Amino acid sequence: MTSESFSLDTVVEERAAVDPDFQQGLDWQQTGHPEEAAEAFRRSLDADPDSALIWTFYAWALAASGDSHGAIAACRRAIACDAEWGQAWNDLGEYLMDTGRENEALFVIRRALKSRHFDAPHLAQMNLARYYLHQGSMRRALAAAQEAQHLAPGFRPAEKLAQWIDERMQEWNIRD
Repeated sequence: MTSESFSLDTVVEERAAVDPDFQQGLDWQQTGHPEEAAEAFRRSLDADPDSALIWTFYAWALAASGDSHGAIAACRRAIACDAEWGQAWNDLGEYLMDTGRENEALFVIRRALKSRHFDAPHLAQMNLARYYLHQGSMRRALAAAQEAQHLAPGFRPAEKLAQWIDERMQEWNIRD
């Protein structure tokens, strides 16, 4: 289960306040410059190589730069630093699916949902829905998308995905 007191935003703000390279990476990332963001996060990692947070942001920057394999490696490093860092588990699952390694993704996405340091279980549920769609299990995909809706009311991607799956199930007469 996720920790009620954990907030990724708070952890990010605290880190950015004391780490100018991390703050610069955030700035580059938020302005659509993933390569520059990756360089800044790398500098931040040089100063603190045991930060799951920085490894996770580095992974995001690498993925946005098109380096999914580098992002997978960075997520694994984040997890090695903090096995309860749910964002890295969830992102690892996403990157594994992006590289065609769906069968490896299920465990890591489920592990994200059990992590103490994770405040976005709706994102893991969306990845589960994506996984189940790939596996052809429409009912499970719908359940995961609906759980994402329940966890984050008003989260439009979950609403749209649940609606799309429900429409396809009706259209294709799927009752599995």
